[in-house]
Amino acid sequence: MSKIKSNFSFTELKKNIGSKSLIAIITVNTLISLFFIQGLRGFFSAIRIALFHVVFGEDVMANLLTLLGLIFLFLPGFTNTISKKIDKNRIMIFSIYAILIVRLLWAFHLTGNLEVVYSGLIIMFYGFYLSTFLTTWIEESGGIKANQKMIVAIFSFFSALLIDYLIRTIGFSQDISLISPGLIADWRITQYIWLVIQIPLTILCIYLTKIHLPRFSTKDNTSSQESGKENKLGTQYSLIFSGIGMFLFLLFNLFLYPNAIGQFTDTNYFFNNIINIISVMIAIYIVLFVKIDVISNKTIIIILNGFMILSLGLFFIIGNLLMYIASILISISLIIMYLNVYLLFSRLSKISFKWEKVKTIS
Repeated sequence: MSKIKSNFSFTELKKNIGSKSLIAIITVNTLISLFFIQGLRGFFSAIRIALFHVVFGEDVMANLLTLLGLIFLFLPGFTNTISKKIDKNRIMIFSIYAILIVRLLWAFHLTGNLEVVYSGLIIMFYGFYLSTFLTTWIEESGGIKANQKMIVAIFSFFSALLIDYLIRTIGFSQDISLISPGLIADWRITQYIWLVIQIPLTILCIYLTKIHLPRFSTKDNTSSQESGKENKLGTQYSLIFSGIGMFLFLLFNLFLYPNAIGQFTDTNYFFNNIINIISVMIAIYIVLFVKIDVISNKTIIIILNGFMILSLGLFFIIGNLLMYIASILISISLIIMYLNVYLLFSRLSKISFKWEKVKTIS
C-alpha cells in the first residue's frame, strides 16, 4: 500500500502556509469554481436558445449580446499579454471580485436576456483567475512542491463539481438562478431562493479574499520547481496535453449534464445525478490518496482511456437498449475524465520552454 498511497497531507500544507491561508485558498477556489461551473452550464444553454429557439437576425440586440458572450469566451487567451503590464496578483484578485459581482447580479435577475453576457463574463474572468492563480502559486518559493499545490487546486475544482451535483440532486437546481424568470412557474418566488444562498457566499468569499488569501511572490524564486531534466516536459508534450484538455472540455459539456444522459438513455435524472456524485467522490479520493506516479503510469493510462473510449462508443450503441448499463459506463468514464484533467494540470505545472506558464495555462 505504501507504494500506492500518496504522501499528500493537509497538515503539512498548514505548517507551510498557515491554516487560515489554506482554508482561504480552498474555499475561494471552490466557490469561484462553482460559479464558473454554473456559468458554463448557463452559457451553452443561453447560446443554444439564442441560436435555435429564436429567429436569428430578427432581434438585433439579442444577436449582439450573443456575439458579445462568444467574444468573452476567447479573451482569457490574452492573459499573458495583460500580465506583462499588470501584476498577476492584481489580475487574480480583480478577477475574483468581478466573478462575485457578476454572479450576484445574475442571481438578482435585474435585466432580462443577459444570461449569455453574465455567463460569458464569468467564464472570461475565471480564465484570468485560474491562469494567474496557478502560475503565481506554482512559481512561488517555499517548501511546497508544485504537485502538492496542484492537488489543492484540483481538489477545490472537483469539490465545486460535487457541490453543484448535490444542489441539483436535492431539487434545489441552480437552474432557478440561470434560466430567465419568465420560463419558470411561480418565478416571483423561486427566483429569490438561490439569492438567499448567493449573498452569504459572496460575502464569505470577499472576506476570505481580502483578509486571508495570500498574495504570492514570484520574483527570483526557483525553489518550488522540481529540478532535474527528467521532471521537465518539452514543447511537444505541452501541446499534446493542451490538445487533450480541449478534447476533454468538449466531452465535459455533454456528459456533465445528467439530464442529457437521462434523455438519451431514457433513465431517471436523479439516478444519473447520484452516480455522477459517486464518480466525483471517487476521483477526489484518488487525487488525495493515490500517488500521481501510479495514475500517470503509461500502462494504466492506456487501459483507463481505452475503457473510456470503449464506454463512449457503447453509450451511443446500446444507450437506447441497455439504458442503465450505459449510464453506469458513462459515470465510470467520468472518473477517468476527472483523472485526465488532474494529469493535464499536473503536467502543465512542469513544462519547460520559452513560453510563460501563464500563457500556456490560459
